[in-house]
Amino acid sequence: MAVTLINVFSVPKGKEDEFVKWWQDVKANITTQPGFISGKFHKSLKPDSKFNFINVAMWENEDLYWKAYEKSAAPMKSKLEHMGAEMVPALYNVAFEY
Repeated sequence: MAVTLINVFSVPKGKEDEFVKWWQDVKANITTQPGFISGKFHKSLKPDSKFNFINVAMWENEDLYWKAYEKSAAPMKSKLEHMGAEMVPALYNVAFEY
């Protein structure tokens, strides 16, 4: 069953451009991983939002997502720590549609 990753980021002021450039590299890697379906990267319209960037991605299933995450987690966490950014990923299934 497909799952939705919603990954929110809190990026400090002044680091936004560096973060977006870095995310382009992340995107280039993650989109080649088995199980990746699609993704959208969002930037808050309000500069003072706690979570100013949000990544929403579809994965074929939870197992394939976690395998891709294991490959990329350590380097991602290191880079985010260097930037002073926070990442909070979670997987979701659709509860209902309206």
